[in-house]
Amino acid sequence: MVTVFFTVLRRALDWSLAKWGERWRIRGIGDVAIVPLAALWLGLFGFVFTPIQNNFVRSQEYEADLYGINAAREPDGEAQVDVMLGEYRKLDPSPLEEFLFYDHPSGRTRIYAAMRWKAQNQCLAEPASGCGNWRPAAGGLHSTQRPLLE
Repeated sequence: MVTVFFTVLRRALDWSLAKWGERWRIRGIGDVAIVPLAALWLGLFGFVFTPIQNNFVRSQEYEADLYGINAAREPDGEAQVDVMLGEYRKLDPSPLEEFLFYDHPSGRTRIYAAMRWKAQNQCLAEPASGCGNWRPAAGGLHSTQRPLLE
């Protein structure tokens, strides 16, 4: 990824030098005067690629949340923590706002995932809730039980 980033930066600098280098009196890629141009391109790349990176990290964080719920089997605890996070973070941002600025799932997304897990895995979350003929099987799940969220 880093190699691709610097390759794109080099091509952008070469293109800029071919177009404006003589007018700006920048002799080549080794000239110190290229530093502001490189900073400009780095800022532009950061502006463009930050939402893409945030989306990648957000999906990993969502998977980590599901892993934690599957391991702890405490969806209510996850939801309570997410409500507490709402004290300093917006719980329900717009889809555009979440795409541009959030590198973690929104509180609403996390709470929804926890409650969906709870609904699909009621017997795991609350075995005393009277889940009919629920009993642990050899593999840990009853053969008629739906699998954990993926």
